[in-house]
Amino acid sequence: MFLRSDFDFVSHNATRDEVIDLIDSLGQGENSIALLGREVQVYIQTNYLADIDQFGLDYRAGSASQHYEATVPSKELVMSAFLSYLAGDNQWRTMVEWKRDTHYEAIQG
Repeated sequence: MFLRSDFDFVSHNATRDEVIDLIDSLGQGENSIALLGREVQVYIQTNYLADIDQFGLDYRAGSASQHYEATVPSKELVMSAFLSYLAGDNQWRTMVEWKRDTHYEAIQG
């Protein structure tokens, strides 16, 4: 599973420690985005929203119609979701209320 930060590769084979370090760094310097993926269009991603001091969280499972988003109030919840995704369990799916993101469908449509 690959790990990216602000669109730069951190690792091609992400470890738990790398995920923890990256998520911890969000909003405290140059990193505001983290993406953990299995394939180019299969991933979980977060971005720190400084103006509201929260995190956007989204995942994509292939096509634009399989793109979902949520707003997350804490870095701890983002960390839990990323570590669950990395572990390959499905707990991350029920940690937040996901809503389908239709923005990408409109662009591609």
